[in-house]
Amino acid sequence: MQHALTRAQPELDADGLAVWQQLGRLAGPGERQAAALALLLWPGNDAERRAWDETVRGVQGAASLRDRIGRLPPAARLPALERLLLRITLEQPLEDRQALLQSARRVMCADGSVSALDRLAWLAMRHLLGGPVRLHRGGLREDNELSQLPLAMRQAIASLSAYLARLVPEPPRRERVDAAGAAWHDRVVHEVWGSASVPPPCQVPDVDQLGRALQTLAGLGWVHRPLLARAWVDAADTRPGLRTRLDEPLPVAAEALRLACVLIDTPLPPTLAAHFIREPEQPRPGSMA
Repeated sequence: MQHALTRAQPELDADGLAVWQQLGRLAGPGERQAAALALLLWPGNDAERRAWDETVRGVQGAASLRDRIGRLPPAARLPALERLLLRITLEQPLEDRQALLQSARRVMCADGSVSALDRLAWLAMRHLLGGPVRLHRGGLREDNELSQLPLAMRQAIASLSAYLARLVPEPPRRERVDAAGAAWHDRVVHEVWGSASVPPPCQVPDVDQLGRALQTLAGLGWVHRPLLARAWVDAADTRPGLRTRLDEPLPVAAEALRLACVLIDTPLPPTLAAHFIREPEQPRPGSMA
């Protein structure tokens, strides 16, 4: 499906690039934890900020680092978080990563509620901090159709998609599945089920059901992962052309779908990637920055 509205992928300005480069230079576990948690903070959420202060107390320069991270445009925050978490996974021991996950949960719960997007972000953090995954080749016969997947796999897709329907194409105030979300889910599952059978209705999974769906999808073949991501995006009204400035609010749907792509280990479809900054190239060792 060809999207009518496209735009050039945004890039960081000089100030944003300086913050990006600073994040790449962080070496201490305390600094990295402070930065990762700062990237999760909702703007204006005083309870989360107080929890952040308590968590990183004693980390030198943490407040200044948080303030600089707060100046990153919305389109840069998830790419920066993913990049930082991958470095932590490669360079820090398991106990550091487990401590970061516990701290992230504490900060997210500080205001007494955890949004659907927060939970998705925490699951993506846990996934990235778990280390590299080996993608399944799939069966000997690789059908290039989601409708040919086993029933259990298609049910897992329907379950995860029902969770995403709280956030895509845009969440209602109480993060329930509204008519637009149900219609989006219907388009996705019809793509997955094809025309030969009746797809399931949109039933939002609880925490345990969501966890089981993600475990099942860990067995999804590498050929089908990008097909699923494209089905999500094609069914959504993400409209990258509606955002014309880097500092404009980032659609919640774009954040949710990016996190979902992290969870199934697949690159972002171009239409979705256009909502986020183009990651700056890193200077080669020995070159002049």
